[in-house]
Amino acid sequence: MSLDVHLYGERVGTLAPVGRDREYELAYSERALKRYGRGVALLSMSLPTSEEPFSPGASRAYVEGLLPEGARRLRLASELAVDPDDGYALIAALGRDCIGAVCFLPPAEPPPCPNGKPPSWASEEELEELVAAPPSRFLDPARPRRMRAVLPGDRHKLALARPRPGEGWSWPDADLPSTHIVKPETGEHPEMVVNEMFCTSVLAEAGLLVAPTAIETIAGRPCLVSERFDRVVGAGEIGRLHQESFCQALSFAPDAGPESDDACGPAFAEAAGLLRAAGEERRVLDLVVVALCNYILGNGDCHGQNLALMLTPTGALLAPFYDIVSTAVYDDPTYVGMVVADDYDETAYLLELAEICEEANIDFEHCRKIAAGVSTRMGEALEAVVERSRREGWHAPVIDGIVELAGERAVNLGYEVQY
Repeated sequence: MSLDVHLYGERVGTLAPVGRDREYELAYSERALKRYGRGVALLSMSLPTSEEPFSPGASRAYVEGLLPEGARRLRLASELAVDPDDGYALIAALGRDCIGAVCFLPPAEPPPCPNGKPPSWASEEELEELVAAPPSRFLDPARPRRMRAVLPGDRHKLALARPRPGEGWSWPDADLPSTHIVKPETGEHPEMVVNEMFCTSVLAEAGLLVAPTAIETIAGRPCLVSERFDRVVGAGEIGRLHQESFCQALSFAPDAGPESDDACGPAFAEAAGLLRAAGEERRVLDLVVVALCNYILGNGDCHGQNLALMLTPTGALLAPFYDIVSTAVYDDPTYVGMVVADDYDETAYLLELAEICEEANIDFEHCRKIAAGVSTRMGEALEAVVERSRREGWHAPVIDGIVELAGERAVNLGYEVQY
């Protein structure tokens, strides 16, 4: 059985199994080709409109970029009684509310009708069960709308809808998309909610565009609540905006094995090339800025799944930054993707910066001046957000560890680049 692929509520193609080994192909519909023409980045920059179906590899790279990974994927597959390696079965079960404006529905299911159904409110008991670490179960056969949404990555998180500010939480589906991503405190890493709130706030204070975040208590558990920048909410109505990750746009499979060339996702060269191809040359320097900010904060997890493009009718735009966490304050920190390498001595910033500039084809002297400004802005931002965290009552010991690390790195970076 094939799946209908909907974008903004309009059927634009199909996703169909082919051959063996759980492969599938995505193909655009004749109607979509007539309406949009050929060569248009409709679903993805890696899947421009074409008369021919896309290969299983290209189709899989896009679909897998929508699906969960790790333990969360294993749990969901177990509850759905499907093979965790079967991406087609997972998107068929969970694809009614995805990242961006895309939905995957059975052919017999009517197309999405935004706000056509009343909210399916989540009870306090359901929320308590879902924010637990780990939850006893994600799905409930008696309540089929519960958690029928899909989010990439391996961290425990929920996609929930809040149709109006101040109202309760409801379960999302094709007709009522989610508006927020909720990340509960799980205990896997101490004070992770405060960590992400602090680091995200520092980047915002330093002048970068980030996903709006807040700390809320849900069913007695602290949670990081992020407003989805691929949703628009107004007068009780919720609309979708289309987005894709850098991995999807560049056809990198997020679950590539450690020996694969795709394992770490795109590097600075590919990411800069993507922005230039999207007409976002002016934002290429932002990749360097956010890499420097991440290094100062100790965020070693800035891969292609954590960077996104908004696909608008007038072209692609760099999306707000998200998933900003200081991994260096925990044991065995991760360093993956477009990060300033941590195996350089503190006096080798210029060498690392020169290598990044060469990769991304950026003028080194201009970038050096930007790095000097970043070190100053980050120092000021750290002080401002620490004060705010105390004033607003969410300060925690993890912040002190981040500030100690980040303050030293900001000073050292500024000292060297201002030669």
